[in-house]
Amino acid sequence: MDYPRGLAGVVVDQTKISSTAGAHLTYAGYPIEELSEASFEEVVFLLWNTRLPNEQELYDFRADLVSKMVLPSETIRLLLYIAKEPQHPMSILRTTTSLLGTTNDVEHDEPPKILAKMLTAIAAILRIRDNEPLIDVDPNLNVVENFLYMIKGKRPDRKLTKMFSSVMILQADHEFNASTFTARVVASTFADYYSCLTAAVSALKGPLHGGANERVFEMIEEIEKEQIDPKDFVELQLKKKRKIMGFGHRIYKNGDPRAFILEEIAAELAPETGNKQYLKIQQALAKYMLERFGLHPNVDYYTALIYHCLGLDKSVFTMIFATCRTAGWLAHIMEQRRENCLIRPNSEYVGPTNQHYLRKESEEDYK
Repeated sequence: MDYPRGLAGVVVDQTKISSTAGAHLTYAGYPIEELSEASFEEVVFLLWNTRLPNEQELYDFRADLVSKMVLPSETIRLLLYIAKEPQHPMSILRTTTSLLGTTNDVEHDEPPKILAKMLTAIAAILRIRDNEPLIDVDPNLNVVENFLYMIKGKRPDRKLTKMFSSVMILQADHEFNASTFTARVVASTFADYYSCLTAAVSALKGPLHGGANERVFEMIEEIEKEQIDPKDFVELQLKKKRKIMGFGHRIYKNGDPRAFILEEIAAELAPETGNKQYLKIQQALAKYMLERFGLHPNVDYYTALIYHCLGLDKSVFTMIFATCRTAGWLAHIMEQRRENCLIRPNSEYVGPTNQHYLRKESEEDYK
């Protein structure tokens, strides 16, 4: 039998959370182009409830999330050791996510508290790795403002907050992507939330999924450092049979709708942060890839530059992606748990057949 590789095109379940039908990304029916102008808290509420909050609900939800952006003391104590280990930051996050599921009364942790702790834990990892003191949450700031504040140590202005909020919203969910499907498989066993998130983080670590943004920036760094024409770089990579990262998508053949919005953010942020040259390289590379192969940039392409403009090291790009995607993971975990159905697909066996075991003579047989 002929099966599609990687389940491409196979519908494995139903969801009310997000859709890529018609190559248009929607969250609970709302176009991503419109939601990118909303607040992060509104979109999280939408993903979890499949409806937007009213004014009072939004106020209460935001206050609840911010109030829970505090880590248990024992978690901080262990993080001070774990985060300094010479491992990839995603390995640190994988261990930290599991660690969050072992402290205090976690059996009763609900999604708002879990999301809040994940955001704070990621900020703490970044601060510890930079040998900077941890920053306490500010109850007067919203979730995105607090996250940026806890990373950088200074309160962000409204413009930067708005741009990063859009980035977080655009990456919050994307149907049954690899890490989300992984989380749903684990959730279908009725494992706890932290086990599901740990599995999702592990899936996101791979360079063909979340790790692609790190490799995108390595690519434009190399072009800038070696002063190579982007066209020549592409041809050289093809001769070496290497993949050009950040282009193409299984679903979006005419362009990733998220990338169009992210390009605008990168175009505004790069000149303001002294990264105009990187932007010019990306734009030239994108133009050539479209002309030469008909390939458009995907979500990883411009987020790589945006993260760099925020002063983040490329090694932590995927961890920031996890910051954005945790809200969506939790939405799918909740939905899968409500379904109460174990995910257990079949497979086609293609190995050897008609094998038979012949009992070997033992030492006793020789006596």
